[in-house]
Amino acid sequence: MGRLKCLALALAIGAALTPRIALSQPPPQPPNMMDTLNKEAEASDPNGIRAYSKHLIQMLPGIRGGEESYADSLTDRLARAEVMARQGKRKLIAEVEIAKAFNDLMRRTGAPVWLKANLDSVESERSGWEKQLPALISREKNGTYCYPGESVYILETLIENVGTPPAPLSSSGPSVIGPGIPPARAHLLQYYASHSRTDFIHLLNDIATTLKI
Repeated sequence: MGRLKCLALALAIGAALTPRIALSQPPPQPPNMMDTLNKEAEASDPNGIRAYSKHLIQMLPGIRGGEESYADSLTDRLARAEVMARQGKRKLIAEVEIAKAFNDLMRRTGAPVWLKANLDSVESERSGWEKQLPALISREKNGTYCYPGESVYILETLIENVGTPPAPLSSSGPSVIGPGIPPARAHLLQYYASHSRTDFIHLLNDIATTLKI
């Protein structure tokens, strides 16, 4: 009987302490943006690859808040290209073509001549993100060639980093650390604000064509 009383007392004390222990636990943290993107890049089914492609397209300057039907169309094109590339049914995209896509984007929008990327810029971005995004960055597997989704992501990192002072990589995605907007992104946002939606669509279509999307 004494043992039963002790057990009951222990259970009562445990029940009393349980809410306090639960309250002392930190609230669950929202998923890290890069962890989410890397998880999406692991997808092999069509729906998963489309979700991954949509995430990448939504990161492009000028897409958010724009014409939803065009963003959906571009997402479908990227998802289709990604599936075909993974199945070996289309060529991958060379690093030099990503640099060309960025430089064409800057030239077509009248950017300063110093906003220019080269092969070293692309290689630096891929190597810099390789450890954090192993499912997205395919350097180890594909060498100097990229999957379509990877090429779009690297183009976005060039937009964030070309012309900015060197800074540590941010865990929240491609961005410049410090006040202000990266110069290439600021230039593109200004271009989109001062040109028609038709000009914007033609521009992105041409860049997508350079990346064979």
